[in-house]
Amino acid sequence: MSEPGPYGYQQQYPQQNWQQPQPTNVLAVLALVFAFLFAPLGIVFGHIARSQIKRTGEQGDGLALAGLILGYIFTAIGILFFIAWIAFWGLFATAVTEAADDARSNTYSYTTAQSYAATTAPRTTTVPQTTTAPRVTTTVSGPLPTVTGTDRQGFISNGPRCNASNPAVAVAITTGSRVVVCETGVGRYYYKGERLSDGATIEIDDPIRTREGFAARNDDVTYQLSPSGLLVLDGGSELGSEPAVEVWLN
Repeated sequence: MSEPGPYGYQQQYPQQNWQQPQPTNVLAVLALVFAFLFAPLGIVFGHIARSQIKRTGEQGDGLALAGLILGYIFTAIGILFFIAWIAFWGLFATAVTEAADDARSNTYSYTTAQSYAATTAPRTTTVPQTTTAPRVTTTVSGPLPTVTGTDRQGFISNGPRCNASNPAVAVAITTGSRVVVCETGVGRYYYKGERLSDGATIEIDDPIRTREGFAARNDDVTYQLSPSGLLVLDGGSELGSEPAVEVWLN
């Protein structure tokens, strides 16, 4: 109620308008929380919250902005980590595959003149050369090969050699290989070859006699040994030819 002033006027008191403070936007809070829990969802909540705050005037724009910034940072870190994780396991799988391939690839097949290449052939096995003990000349019966450095089982010190009690029926030195064909004693043979350039070896079961010598087949690749040398064919196509240096055929 107003009272009369000194000049007869009623004294007026200004009215005070009290405004309720705006509540904090719920999505702004969620944006900041999910920036730590699941960053992409924090980004989504942050954008929605800022849009709602512009319309409603609610509090929480700083929270929404913080959620957006942290959400983008953590999302970028997560993407980088995921890429690094994929790269690591990709390299690991490649290393495991290469190791398994190396373990399986224990035989060789001819690809070009005077060269061998790794392949997997179930009928063949490699025989590692050893230098820990000298080879011993045996007394296996049969004619003595005329090739230098050989006895009745093949090469004495360097080169392929027949297993114990198996005599050699063919021995050869070519421009690229040393070769021996051995007899098991029951009318069957096996072929052993060694590449001169790096000592790579190959062993093939059941080569057959031909009019000129022997032919050993390793899948589609055939090794033909004759007095003229070693001829290698792949399905009839010549892969390589190594002229003979010394050849003995029984």
